[in-house]
Amino acid sequence: MSDLLKPIICCGFAPCVQRIIEFSKLEKDKVNRVLRVTVGIGGKGANTARMATQLGTTPKLIGFSGGANGRLLEKMLVREGVAFRHVGVAGETRICQTLVEAGSSEITELVEEMPPLGGDDWPRMVELFQSLELSGAVVPLSGKLPAGAPVDAYAQIAKMVDERGGRIILDAPNEPLLLALEYKPFLVKINDSELLATFGGDDLLLACQEMIRRGAQSVLITRGSRSAFYVDEVQAVEIFPPKIEAINPVGSGDAVTAGIAVELSRGKDIFEAIITGIACGAANALNLLSGFLKLEDVKRLHSCVRVKSD
Repeated sequence: MSDLLKPIICCGFAPCVQRIIEFSKLEKDKVNRVLRVTVGIGGKGANTARMATQLGTTPKLIGFSGGANGRLLEKMLVREGVAFRHVGVAGETRICQTLVEAGSSEITELVEEMPPLGGDDWPRMVELFQSLELSGAVVPLSGKLPAGAPVDAYAQIAKMVDERGGRIILDAPNEPLLLALEYKPFLVKINDSELLATFGGDDLLLACQEMIRRGAQSVLITRGSRSAFYVDEVQAVEIFPPKIEAINPVGSGDAVTAGIAVELSRGKDIFEAIITGIACGAANALNLLSGFLKLEDVKRLHSCVRVKSD
């Protein structure tokens, strides 16, 4: 797109083939007959890249793929027009499943773990990343690291991006997050439970301040359908998402990341970017298939996002 000022590089190191399985009624310890199965793409980084593509930009997805599931994943990415560069691995790309009951807003997630990386898989990923144009790039790092990746994997990527003038959006908890803070991520996007699990206690603001003290330039705390909080060195802002009747909220956090990345790549400021991101999160939840945005929904919901400053 002509209005894309800076590249977007989405890192999704544990993508999956996503199966959405619909039931008329889902009962434990019973035979449950399936009404419909929809097969799509899953994984935080992959969803972010897909939705950034749907928003009219040309991101690049960086990740791993393996086996027949990996080939299926890549075919679906091609079909959706998502550019990608994958490191091939011996392990099979995982399958995750979402169980949906007709007439219910509750969903059940069956999440496989990615098989462990082989000995040279991560070094090959680092080599691939070093070949990318990172100057000015917006780089979302999302999700749990696969087994076999070093605990400082995100820190290694953040260091390269920081040294070459890019901006990191980091969506990951625990030690991988803590180690990456040294390289001053532009925005840490994290949900409230992961934030408190990482830093302890029950005070979101104190946890944000500690993260900023350790190096984060800013923090966005998401809380599902409840209000989100943006915190930096000088302010704390509460952001209220639109009220919607959600169909499937899976992937809405990735939609928030995608909207923020797209607006930052277009030169918008952080508040404009976050408002668009929150609208994208709501828009994603209006669809059965996760990782899917309708532009008319995003535009309509954008005006419904409210911001309250302290």
